[in-house]
Amino acid sequence: MCVPVLRGLVSEQTRFILSSTKDFPNLTLGEGAEEVENTAEVDVDYSYLVNAGVVRDNDCFFPLSDSEEETEAFEGKSSGGPEEPKKNESIELYADILDSRIPAELISPKPEDEEDDETFVFVRIETLGRLHLLSGDQVILEGQDAAKKRLCRVFGIEERLIRSGHTSEIFMSPCLFYNLGIKPNSATPQAIRLTYTCENAPLCTIREAVLARVPTPVSTSKTYEKAFMNALKDYFESKNRVVCEGDVIAVTIDEERARQEESGDNDEEISNFVSLRENIKQSNLTAVYFHVTAVEFSKASPPVLITGGVIDVNSTKLIQEGVSNIQVPSMQRYLGATGDIPPLPSDIPEESPFASLLDIASSSVHPLAIELGLSCSVLLRGARGNGKRVLGAWVAEKLGLCFYDVNCFDLAGETEAKTESSLRARFDIAATYAPCLFLLRNIEALASKEATVESGQEPVISSVLSECLAKVEETTKKTGQPVLVVATASDPERIPNSLLSCFRHEIEIEAPNEANRLAILKSLTAKIPLAPDVSISSLATQTAALVAKDLVDLVARAGVAGLERVSKATTVSGNGVTWNDLIEAGVTLNASDFDRALGKARASYSDSIGAPKIPNVTWDDVGGLASVKDDILDTIQLPLEHPELFASGMKKRSGILFYGPPGTGKTLLAKAVATSCSLNFFSVKGPELLNMYIGESEANVRRVFQRARDAKPCVIFFDELDSIAPKRGEKGDSGGVMDRIVSQILAELDGMSSGDGSSDVFVIGATNRPDLLDPALLRPGRFDKLLYLGISEDNDSQHNILQALTRKFRLAPDLDLRKVAEKCPFHYTGADFYALCSDAMLKAMTRTAGEIDQKIRDWNENPPLPPAGIKYPVPMTVQYYLDRLVKPEETEVLVQMVDFMNAQAELIPSVSPDELEHYKKVREQFDSSMSKEKSDAPKQEIVQSSSSSSSMHSAPESSLDTAARSDPQPDNLDSVVPNGKSKGKKKDKGKGRSY
Repeated sequence: MCVPVLRGLVSEQTRFILSSTKDFPNLTLGEGAEEVENTAEVDVDYSYLVNAGVVRDNDCFFPLSDSEEETEAFEGKSSGGPEEPKKNESIELYADILDSRIPAELISPKPEDEEDDETFVFVRIETLGRLHLLSGDQVILEGQDAAKKRLCRVFGIEERLIRSGHTSEIFMSPCLFYNLGIKPNSATPQAIRLTYTCENAPLCTIREAVLARVPTPVSTSKTYEKAFMNALKDYFESKNRVVCEGDVIAVTIDEERARQEESGDNDEEISNFVSLRENIKQSNLTAVYFHVTAVEFSKASPPVLITGGVIDVNSTKLIQEGVSNIQVPSMQRYLGATGDIPPLPSDIPEESPFASLLDIASSSVHPLAIELGLSCSVLLRGARGNGKRVLGAWVAEKLGLCFYDVNCFDLAGETEAKTESSLRARFDIAATYAPCLFLLRNIEALASKEATVESGQEPVISSVLSECLAKVEETTKKTGQPVLVVATASDPERIPNSLLSCFRHEIEIEAPNEANRLAILKSLTAKIPLAPDVSISSLATQTAALVAKDLVDLVARAGVAGLERVSKATTVSGNGVTWNDLIEAGVTLNASDFDRALGKARASYSDSIGAPKIPNVTWDDVGGLASVKDDILDTIQLPLEHPELFASGMKKRSGILFYGPPGTGKTLLAKAVATSCSLNFFSVKGPELLNMYIGESEANVRRVFQRARDAKPCVIFFDELDSIAPKRGEKGDSGGVMDRIVSQILAELDGMSSGDGSSDVFVIGATNRPDLLDPALLRPGRFDKLLYLGISEDNDSQHNILQALTRKFRLAPDLDLRKVAEKCPFHYTGADFYALCSDAMLKAMTRTAGEIDQKIRDWNENPPLPPAGIKYPVPMTVQYYLDRLVKPEETEVLVQMVDFMNAQAELIPSVSPDELEHYKKVREQFDSSMSKEKSDAPKQEIVQSSSSSSSMHSAPESSLDTAARSDPQPDNLDSVVPNGKSKGKKKDKGKGRSY
């Protein structure tokens, strides 16, 4: 590999490192590379040999194969096999289209430069031998229409040049496939007849040909007229094109360059811009189609043996006039003219939204559906950036329809009359592009449900849209050219019902799961050089809850990060490398580039209710709470590792409630669980859910659970659960918003225990006051497992906490943490220990800084003699001493026993002994209530665990409700605890980290 770019110039300073490939078992040999020890198994790239001058470009090479079919095919041909076929004998083969052009360097024998590559067809090497043909032989192809025949040349190609999964036998370009009259969208393989011809069949010369444009937003625009006419001219001048009446021709133009040329920009600026785009390997190519409507042959031409003739640029007269409304072949991927739409994948699941929309659309373009007047109107629902527009473009490409999309925000005018006229005008334009798929993006911009509720009347735009759809249906029935209307909405709940009723079908597009994200990332990085430390599968796991547009942005950010990284390296070296040099040399993206991009993507994605992500907290960070690990993992890890146990309808337990004194590690424990199970962690605070508008607070709860479902496997952590789910009916608030939030949370929890969409979503709640929670939250199927997280009750547990907190500290050799633990009282919480360690580190830093200050004071009182040639400043300053004279051991911060003692002397515990007694009473309250009705109802499990021990008890279903009603606890701890004000000025010490 080349570091830090892909390629560059070799100089005397270039360092070469030779290593055996055995040291790199996963190493992929580059083009033309050979492994000396096993040369017989090297797959030679013939283009490399041709370019190197090793072989002649007109030689025919076939790779040796171990397959029995290929061996028998060639052996049968050379040693008394079946007789060779006779002239004009036909054979039927299943045909398919190629994904991309086959480079001329990979075709053997190499065709002449002026030959029309649209007449080339390709078969596998073994098929070529089975047909007893030589690569480059001429054949006549006949499709479903016997009147459409083509004289073609058949070439043998290697299996690696054919997309995996292809079962067809002969491959060709989409245009030739379409011009033979074969239906590209058929569910069954299409067969063509191949006729052998042993002599060169003459082709007629065309005297005059008439071409009509296929109407699209690009081909009908004056801005691009000059560009596509020049492209059409280059198309016919570059090769001897063979066409016949009814053919479709496709050329490509660069939209960005055409717009700049039309605007009259400087030619030098355009040239530099195009050069930069070519180096980046990015272009906005768009396909423009032409239909051959009439052909007139030359009188001097020989008799017509097959359909079609040759366009002679010196004698043929080409006329471009009018438009032709026809379906066209899907050439975007073949020509690399996808524009801003990613290429259509070849392996889309049958139950995907694409398959559903394609099924509806293909039925609507059927001649019988057009005759009966069956129109197509579909609403695509999904979050922004979920790929709704791309989905519509793929369906249009698959069916050969013109794709015309309009953003409804651009249609919304100052008045309803302007909006109506804009909408009608767009429908009229779409009718000129028929057959067409008309996409109305963001349909919610036309009307809102809030305005409908305020006025009490349905919006006028709904009736206008209904009239436009009816007009489209009429026009389709008259002309036979359908217009499929597809609308997109990111929030259909805000669309008036009258507007929704205009659409006959609705398709919901969910956020991509991990498998979908992996496929999207593989597609986005297919042509991007990646370093060995980049794991696409790991990246797909870390990008939970991100939609397709976010993933595109992620890869783009990673590319910018890679350029910045290499640019900084070249700037330091002072080579004067420019951005164009870097782009031309190529940059490999490594894991750090994606990490930076992922951090920025999450930051831009986060909003008021946060973004799920996998935390970085391990069990080593949790001191003294490892005893509850098994109880938690039984609830969370079991459904993940053994989903078959819950396939029979058994309800899983997905809710855990942590309760106990503050600062005992509830939040940290939840993060450790998410990290150990590789789950996304979604923390929700109470105020984030509240909204001043009626119904929005409950909607925020629904969005939280929906976002967790999109990011599954995911853990939702409700901190301070008692603040958002108090007992209903006890305290009145304006509008009863808290009661509605509790009801919405209960509904979501009930759906999680049985819903398929929530199979990998878990909920963890944390509270200091479980007696204030609504009793319904603690019933089976909700928060049915309770874990009491207490304080450490022995010195061993305290020692474990101190060890976890000081893992990254530099401790003095004579410091014994066990002695520190022995001096700590037993009502210290984890937050108190965190404050103790933080203060001890601060004391050590202050002490170290004081020692340096004392040395400088001693220096100034008795200045030492400087070495020869060096002059010290007088007086000596701290900055100079630290920069020039300080020794590494002088600035090393070592935490000593005295630092802990000084920190402990100033520390005031966050929980007093009296407050701790209250929490023990709460714990005993739940214990007693769980044992009163032990045999009366189904069991519910409660686990009480301190940092050193845990126990499990069973209780009836309604025991918690009984306890909450019979022994209500006061809302204020001060009414129970005499010393409620025991916290002093150091009360915020424990807020640095939750324990």
